[in-house]
Amino acid sequence: MHRYSNLTCSTRRLPGRRRAVVIYGPTSSGKTALSLDVCEAASERGLRPVVLNADSRQVYAGMDIGTSKVTPSQMRGFEHRLLDVAEPSSKLSLEAYAQMARDELASLAASEGVLPVLVGGTGVYVRSLLDGWDLTGTGTLRRSLERDLPRSDVEGAYQVLARLAPEMARRVHPGNYEAILNALVRRLAGQAGREVATPFAFKVYGVDRGATETDRRIEATLDAQIRDGLLAEIAQLDRRYRLVEQARRPGRQRRRNMASQTHGYREFVRAAASTGKDVAELDRADLAAARAEALGHIRAYSRRQRSWFGKLGASRVDHRSAVKIMMSHLL
Repeated sequence: MHRYSNLTCSTRRLPGRRRAVVIYGPTSSGKTALSLDVCEAASERGLRPVVLNADSRQVYAGMDIGTSKVTPSQMRGFEHRLLDVAEPSSKLSLEAYAQMARDELASLAASEGVLPVLVGGTGVYVRSLLDGWDLTGTGTLRRSLERDLPRSDVEGAYQVLARLAPEMARRVHPGNYEAILNALVRRLAGQAGREVATPFAFKVYGVDRGATETDRRIEATLDAQIRDGLLAEIAQLDRRYRLVEQARRPGRQRRRNMASQTHGYREFVRAAASTGKDVAELDRADLAAARAEALGHIRAYSRRQRSWFGKLGASRVDHRSAVKIMMSHLL
């Protein structure tokens, strides 16, 4: 098993309910490896661990290498759910994800000895389940807001949020379009006081290696993805969804493909669009520029992910043996 340090932990929901584990952290923090070690330890103690994905990009089929999606050969025989549940041609709404996750938790609750292990770096996915957000009908509202306040007008969207809900606005970065839209949906839908029950009590762990080490790991991860065939994966997605063609005429596209909106994909798609080449034809200089741009974007995103530790209510605890401590909390 691996050793982990800088692990944060908190308990959410009613303590009398059956336990579930949540492993949250920024990209390249080691969440997947930790989750598999937890599964092994839980299995040795007679539990049946089931991993539930909480990454907003790993839900899309065909986006595997660039999202560091766990492969069947890496799963160590443990069941994984909520992977590849949508096509990247359209965005999976938070409402849809939360409902699918709750359906999975309800089905797992029907069996004895099951340990759900929720793993991912999408804070809003995790929090929607931890806090029991009632998101019924918010998909339609979000689509309306996206039409009225498009991504190109993120400043205008933030101003609307600041006017309607100044306290929410203070907790959101003015340039984070997705977070602004999520806050607006919550405010306009009036869901703040409503809560959806869950059959599990969540034990929340946050993996944080610090900004410097996270940055180093992000670079190593991106370079490994490139070696493992990231460009071929992007080219395959381009053949299926015509990503480069869409990037060359963005004004005509009502809905952008999620691959074109994902760091580590979009930079190479944009490089092909701007040079008039196919992805496979990008030369060394093109690739170096796209790689540098992707690194900058992913590192900035990881800092936003790290800001979610406080929102998820975790307090920092240093552990030399994370899995052992986690098991002692569960049993």
